[in-house]
Parts: sequence; structure tokens; C-alpha cells
Amino acid sequence: MRNRSFLAVTCAALVAFAAAGCGGAASGAGGAQGGAASVAPADTAAFVAVDTDLGSSQWQALDGLFRKLPQHDALLSELRRAFEQHSQLSWQNDVEPALGPELDVAVLPAASGGKAQVVLLTQPSDSAKLDSLLGKLGAAKPQTAQVGGWTAISESADALAAFSAATQHLADSSVYQEATGKLAGDALLEAYGNGAEARRLVSGLGGTVPAGHGQLVWAAADVVAASGGLRVDGFTRSDGAGAAEPYASQLVGEIPSGALAVADFQAGQDAGTQPPASTPLGGALQSLATALGGETAVYVSSGGLIPAVTLVTRSSDPQQVLDALHAALANVGSAAGSAPKTGGIDLGSLLGAIRLSHAVVGPDLVVSTSQQALADFEAGGRKLADDGAFKAAQSAAGMPGKTTGFVYVDLADSLPALQALATLAGAKLPGGDLSALRTLTAYGTGSSSGVAGFTVFLEVR
Repeated sequence: MRNRSFLAVTCAALVAFAAAGCGGAASGAGGAQGGAASVAPADTAAFVAVDTDLGSSQWQALDGLFRKLPQHDALLSELRRAFEQHSQLSWQNDVEPALGPELDVAVLPAASGGKAQVVLLTQPSDSAKLDSLLGKLGAAKPQTAQVGGWTAISESADALAAFSAATQHLADSSVYQEATGKLAGDALLEAYGNGAEARRLVSGLGGTVPAGHGQLVWAAADVVAASGGLRVDGFTRSDGAGAAEPYASQLVGEIPSGALAVADFQAGQDAGTQPPASTPLGGALQSLATALGGETAVYVSSGGLIPAVTLVTRSSDPQQVLDALHAALANVGSAAGSAPKTGGIDLGSLLGAIRLSHAVVGPDLVVSTSQQALADFEAGGRKLADDGAFKAAQSAAGMPGKTTGFVYVDLADSLPALQALATLAGAKLPGGDLSALRTLTAYGTGSSSGVAGFTVFLEVR
């Protein structure tokens, strides 16, 4: 444990905290997070607030979700055991008593050429326990300061000084207020990022921010546990970017029912707005993105030993799409084949052996790795729009009839298929009965004034 990074230990502790929180704490009211924004400097680049009140309604809801997993108790015990083994800390005696009802993380803009300055903020239940916990970090022990009723913890004395000297605070920032005003208010976690400060942070580290898609003003997201699953809602505001228009998917009425996974989007970007490709693979993928046109979907369906992958698009030049697809597959296979083989299937050889079948069906170009999948698309019968699992996922996630694109995964059927494929490839995935994980749905929503939203929902039942 000695001299281990304080931030690494904190991340591990949060994982163990999740395990403890799903162990059946007493019921509590819960409430809005982000109280330390009242002491964080106004120019904070990123801010994350975590509910650490194990009695809150959010932790009770999360516990209810975890208990739907048959191996619930064994999984949580393993998480706690792994944390204590690697950190050499006792969760019950060292960590839990040192935490308050909320743990916030603030990332401050770095000076030119410097690294990001991170500050943790808490209101410990037992200050002596927090001091004892920090003391057990050895030479890696961070510094602390008391700021407005919060204990600020950081490896950087300059960061703590910035907190103490701040006269303008994040909570009073109109940008922060606008961003977090979109969030639920009662969440397991809330996150905020300031676009201008994030660009400064990236520039200070010697990086560049891609242009051509507008300037990000702010981004915000939260994680909320509900009775039917785990939900992430996010929002971004950008200046100078054309807003994506929501559309009603037509392809859900054409894709066969029973798809394991579907990604549906509007394609056909102007190549001039894309960053230049720096590798042959990047160039091939960029050419493919440019060749696609109108509503496009990529979906995976069961197809014997290896699932079939099918692309549907409404391109004005089908041959250009086919050429771009073949080039992309060749480049992916070349990249995979250049890596040393460590066992299992040679991915480079596999991709090199893939043969694509295609057909023009009405206005659609359909390209698939399986002739049977192509025939299924052309045939009548039930379609994705009629699929019971898909309809249930839409309802559970609150997915509207019009989106700016969506992703859907039937976890109930795809996880067993993935585990079988991993076994074939000589790999081993985490075991256990995951049948309670039903679907994963993600979608974007359009909005006015440069604000765009997205939702990710993991259905658990």
C-alpha cells in the first residue's frame, strides 16, 4: 500500500464503495449532489459529484438492481476482497468511517506545460478516521486544507491554494448553472465539464482539439438508478455547430426481428468537415463514412458459429460503398495481422477471409457477411419494429419516436453468443449468470439553442 497513488486508491475505493452500497444499507432520503461547487473556483474545468450516502434512495435503488443478479452476494464480496487485498486497507475500519455523504472531484486548469490539478472534497463523518486513512498512504500522503466547511485533498499545494484564494465560485457560474440545471438532481453521480477550460487543459498538455464541429461550451451528465435499470442522461451545448435533426427510423421496419445489436444513424458527412486521416485504416474508414448516404444501420444477427454483420444504407453510389467497405476490411485485417498472435483466432486471417454479399432492395443497398442474413432482409416476416425485446427496451429507456440516432443491444441473447465466441477464440470472459441484464439502449435527442441530449439505459429485470 505504501507510496501508492492517492488517486488510484480513491478510484479503487469507489469500486469497493459501490459493493458496500449494494449490501443493504438503511433507507435514507438522498438528495442533490455537488455541494462543493460552492467552494470550487469558477474556472474549474471539470467537476464530478458522487453520492456516498449509503442510506440514500439512489443506493437503495442500485441495491435493488444488483440483487436481480443471481451471483449478487458473491460478486460484491469479491469486489470488497479485491480492494482490501490490493490496498491493504480495511473497508469497514479504514475507509467507510472516513467518508462523508458526498465525495466531489474538481479538475483545475493546468498551467502551461503542467499536468491537471485534481482536488477531492468531502465532509468526513469522522475527521480523525480521514487523517488516519491519509496517513496510511505513506510518502504518497496528499495535502489537505479546510475550505468553507469542506476538506479539500490534493497532491498539489498550488491546487489547494487556488481553492483557498478563490473569490468567484463554480456554483455561481452561469455556465455551470445552465449545464447542471438539465440534470435530475437526485443521482448516484453528476458530472460537468467546461468547454473553454477543457480546451485550455488540453492545450496545456500539448494536445489539440479537433475543429470543424463547433466549440463545446459545456457538457453535463448524471447516472440514476431506477427500478427498471441504470440510466445515464447527458447534455452538451455547442456554439457554431449545426444541430442534428431528429428523424423517425424507417429501417426498423425493414431489419429482421431478432437482431442481437443495431446501430442506426444518419450518414453521408461532408469529408471537408472531418479531420484528416493519419493512417491507411483511418483513410479507409473516412472514405466509407463519406460514401454512406441517408439513414444507415449496422446490425448483428445470429449466423451459425460467427454472428452475421449487415449494413443497410441509402447511398446514391452503391459501388462506392462496396469499394470503401472492402478497403476498410483489408486495412483492419492488415492491422490485426501485424500484431503478434497470442493464442486463439488469428483476427487478421479471419478478416482477410471475409466475403461480402450484397443486394439492392428497394431504395436500400444491403451488404452482409452472410448470404442468409441478406435473404432474411429481403424476405417478409416480422421486423425489428415488431420485436418484443426491442419494443420493451424502447419503452423502458423512454426512447422517443424521433432521435438523432440510436444503438440497441439485446443483452439476453448477445451475451451468451459473445461468451461462446470468446471460448472459440481461446479467451475467457467473466463468468456468472447475467440473465438479469436484458437490453442496452442509447439514443440522441435534438434540441434548440445548440443543446443536444443523449441517453443510455441498461435494462435490468
